[in-house]
Amino acid sequence: MNEHEIRTLLTKATEDRPAGIDLMPALPRRRPPKILVPIATLAAAAVAAVAAVAIVLPATPSTAQAQVLAAVENTSQESYRIHTTSGAKTFDGAFDPVQRVGVIRRMDGVETRFIGDLMYGKESGEAKWTVAPRPDAELANAPLVVSVVKLAPLDPPATLQRLRTATDVRESGTASGQGWTGRRFTFSLEDTGGGNLKESPNGKITGTVDVDDQDRIRRMEFVFGGTGHRNVLDFSDFGAPVSVTAPPADQVQEAPAEKLGKPAKTN
Repeated sequence: MNEHEIRTLLTKATEDRPAGIDLMPALPRRRPPKILVPIATLAAAAVAAVAAVAIVLPATPSTAQAQVLAAVENTSQESYRIHTTSGAKTFDGAFDPVQRVGVIRRMDGVETRFIGDLMYGKESGEAKWTVAPRPDAELANAPLVVSVVKLAPLDPPATLQRLRTATDVRESGTASGQGWTGRRFTFSLEDTGGGNLKESPNGKITGTVDVDDQDRIRRMEFVFGGTGHRNVLDFSDFGAPVSVTAPPADQVQEAPAEKLGKPAKTN
């Protein structure tokens, strides 16, 4: 059989193949090999992704009220000098809240000294001092306006503590003074005792407080609703030593019974 005859037979054979039979079947496709990633590697990648997000997200700032409360706490741990304006009256002094000593002098010469649980007061031109317990309990139970009117000029450490009950505390901008910069906050104080007083018939006080960059209170201002009366306290010279001594015993007399438990006059 020659070559021509062989080709003819092959051609005939392919014409008679059953349907579905492929004389040149395609080779099966090879699947790519699976790459196994260790679980530890996946975990590390997840942690890295979370860390990257954490770095991008800004820290949540503390609330305005929390910042003011922190400033009250910090200021209560340092000595300072104080200048207070109450209406037309001015007062100057110095306090060390930790040692519980302080002195305040009104512009007309009236002086009050605080030593521990006692307060000594002397009117201008008087030879004798009067001594009485500090009126902390009485003022704590008094209507809000009464306590702030009396406390602000004479007892700044106690006035500071009133800010712990402030409501509607909001940051209102920047503040600055001699040698310091910081933030200003506004606040409200509500009289829940129902006090009905000429200084503030609605029993409400609004105000501002300035906090420096070291989280210390530099200035407080109280505005009494209804009259617009203002008490302003300026704090300075933090850390300055404060030395207060009791008057000589022969110059001291007990305060009259009707004045016991009452602070010295501020007006």
